[in-house]
Amino acid sequence: MPVHFSGFDGYVRAGDTLVKCMRHWSVSITGETLEVSCFSPELEGGERRFRQRVPGPLEWSASFDGFIDPTSVGQQEIMDAVESGEIIEAYFHLDGSRYYVGKGILTSESAELDWDGVGTISFDLEGTAPIKKVGWE
Repeated sequence: MPVHFSGFDGYVRAGDTLVKCMRHWSVSITGETLEVSCFSPELEGGERRFRQRVPGPLEWSASFDGFIDPTSVGQQEIMDAVESGEIIEAYFHLDGSRYYVGKGILTSESAELDWDGVGTISFDLEGTAPIKKVGWE
């Protein structure tokens, strides 16, 4: 039977500090391709017209958001890191034993408040080293 994850089991940590009141996170790992097309007279007919590619560099990014909590040490550490440009180690948990972990630079902080709503905050992070998947065995 496949394993399914419930959102209420997830959480975000910055180093050893829980970033409280977060309610959504996403991690994106993308790769580029490098074109290596060249003259290929040995290729048959239409094959010559197709571009040739090889795997290129990888990168990852993440975003996370939730409710503003001025008492959250984790939120304050993240806000400080946005301003300082400090590289942080971020953990994005699916549950207590499965998570992504990687080092990155926080590139944005965005706070929002509506007259009839609750204050929210969001952050974006760009990886500076490989991201690891822990507990996926």
